[in-house]
Amino acid sequence: MLELCSNEFTIVLPMLSKIKNKAVFALSVIEQTQKGKIFVNRILDPSAALITSCGGFYCVVGNASYHTFNDAIANFLNDKENHIGFYALAMFTEEWERALQKYQLIHANKIKRTYFRLNDQKFTEMSIDISLKIDDGLHYEALNEHISNQYREDFYTYYKLVWDSNEHFNVRGIGHFITKDNQIISVCSSPYVGGGFAEIDIITVEEYTRKGLATKVAALFINDCRSKNLIPNWSCHSDNQASLSLASKLGFEPIAEHPMYWYNV
Repeated sequence: MLELCSNEFTIVLPMLSKIKNKAVFALSVIEQTQKGKIFVNRILDPSAALITSCGGFYCVVGNASYHTFNDAIANFLNDKENHIGFYALAMFTEEWERALQKYQLIHANKIKRTYFRLNDQKFTEMSIDISLKIDDGLHYEALNEHISNQYREDFYTYYKLVWDSNEHFNVRGIGHFITKDNQIISVCSSPYVGGGFAEIDIITVEEYTRKGLATKVAALFINDCRSKNLIPNWSCHSDNQASLSLASKLGFEPIAEHPMYWYNV
């Protein structure tokens, strides 16, 4: 398994031609918007690749029949020093699923993930009924240096991994926040931006769920993407009923379901 230099990353793009929005994190790494590593079966005209992002999302693409390369992938996955205590390995073909199920991947459980595409017309129609008015006592903020610093430092430190600086997140990312008493209670933000897509990530503090806040920040996120010529992107665990329901409410339509190895220690 050979690691590419960053100036070689684009040679794996043909292997993602049919995947695109299912692996926004991989496109972000290839474009060097966010950090990551790419490993291939050979440097000259590679036909299989493992793409890893700094946030722990990985994928395998290309031809799954190179046994030596697959052995190296399994060894990489089973070495905890290669991870941040977490990884999510996406597989987009049955060939890759069959290839990797031959290995014992330590502490990794196979789950299913559902991928969506936004139906713009449906969102436009549905957004008419989505009130963006913020209730009394709550405050709305679009991404700015103060709120993003609070978000990365105090609310969700994962964003210190995926965005290497507060400035970088503000320049390239998207975020919409609702606060109460200067504390974040609901947010829709982009952990990854790549290939013209912005991945959606929504968190609402448990006390404030089922009040429509997630719908508000998600609608604001989608409108922001439109203004920046980005395509909002949604994916979630296939058993996450709340996420599935909200995706449908906002006009996202499922396009595929694929297995994923989920490692978290």
